[in-house]
Amino acid sequence: MSEVVNTPGYYYAIAYILAAFIVTCTNRKKITGWRRYLVHIIFFAALAGFMELTDGIRQALFLPSMAVSISMMLVYIYTCCDFKLPEAGYYCARAFIGGEFAASMCWLLYYYTRNRLNPENAEFLRWSEFIGIYAIIFTVLYLIERGLQQGAESIRINGRELLTVIIITVAVFAVSNVSYLDQYALFGSPFAGEMFTIRTLVDLSGIAVLYAYHIQMRELQMKFEVDTMQNILEMQYKNYQLSQESIEIVNQKYHDLKHQITLLKAEANSKKSIEYLEEMERDIRSYEAQNKTGNKVLDAVLTSKSLYCQNHDIGLTCVADGTLLDFMAEMDISALFGNVLDNAIESVEKLDDKEKRLIHLSVAKQKNFLRIRSENYTEEKITFKNGMPVTTKKDKRFHGFGMKSIQSTVRKYGGSVTAGVRDNWFELRILIPLKD
Repeated sequence: MSEVVNTPGYYYAIAYILAAFIVTCTNRKKITGWRRYLVHIIFFAALAGFMELTDGIRQALFLPSMAVSISMMLVYIYTCCDFKLPEAGYYCARAFIGGEFAASMCWLLYYYTRNRLNPENAEFLRWSEFIGIYAIIFTVLYLIERGLQQGAESIRINGRELLTVIIITVAVFAVSNVSYLDQYALFGSPFAGEMFTIRTLVDLSGIAVLYAYHIQMRELQMKFEVDTMQNILEMQYKNYQLSQESIEIVNQKYHDLKHQITLLKAEANSKKSIEYLEEMERDIRSYEAQNKTGNKVLDAVLTSKSLYCQNHDIGLTCVADGTLLDFMAEMDISALFGNVLDNAIESVEKLDDKEKRLIHLSVAKQKNFLRIRSENYTEEKITFKNGMPVTTKKDKRFHGFGMKSIQSTVRKYGGSVTAGVRDNWFELRILIPLKD
């Protein structure tokens, strides 16, 4: 029975390959086509060959050989998936423990069935169990990974998350393999059956902890995003209220000024004085006509942003039928247009040539849809993900919420948001169905 004491190296090799392959199948792809297939083949051959060469290594060379195997998995995942290195390390750690569990579970079941049944054809039993158990385990792992990816954005992995997963992985691996290095160590066992059982249960617990940590981290990040977008919504609404109060004060002053100009014209003695007063009167009429869309919330947002643009050498033009927005809540209008214009202003402020700082906003009806379109000139290279621009800020944890807030508001009314760049013009297009 000595041949069943040590788990064959190919058990682990195939388990690592399948676990890493599941990661590449359920996450964003970096390479496609024949290059992707070539990477798969090279990795499969390299890891299987290395594990076969190092099969049975103990003591001093065991940990270095494991480090090489894990590094190969990391390079494979990083090459195939659209990950940064911390993300690749995070998913590599989980794939490694998944592979450890599959191999230890499969060998544990073979060990016990071999001892209890003592079949005549042990090789047939080994391979039938190997294929069947691996098929079940990796199908379940694939379904779990795919389920975690559906209905949610990819979680953000930084140094803290990666360090936590590494600590969990190292602890699980150390406890599960202590008997392999020293049978009489704490958590070890000189008996093969007990050793296999301990290793399998520890690996299973490790998988459970890693998935639980992933789910908890995703929920915390989602809560953070929801709270942040709610704060943005409230902030934009407060800005609208402040702008509205300021505009009402200014409008009152302009109203009083019109009457004063009328009185001064009646008392003016020279033609030049009358012409000067008439010019002032035309300027007041121009102000009154400016940003009068038919919706007081949109008017306040546009007036506030227009004043900012004037002070920062930005050309903002708007053609809008504000009456089309009557079905929307005031807070949603202020948040939607506030974020749209803030994003456009932030983009054009990066331009050194002030003549290129141009923004155009339109609000119109297109068949049975409300169409909102924002355009601004840009010279930066914009990266898109799922049809939407990705923030260029280094710390993405605290940025990019303006666009998410826009999407959230539009989805609330059953609409859609698309974006693109054409001839150095960034376009944000919003369509919301109008009820009859």
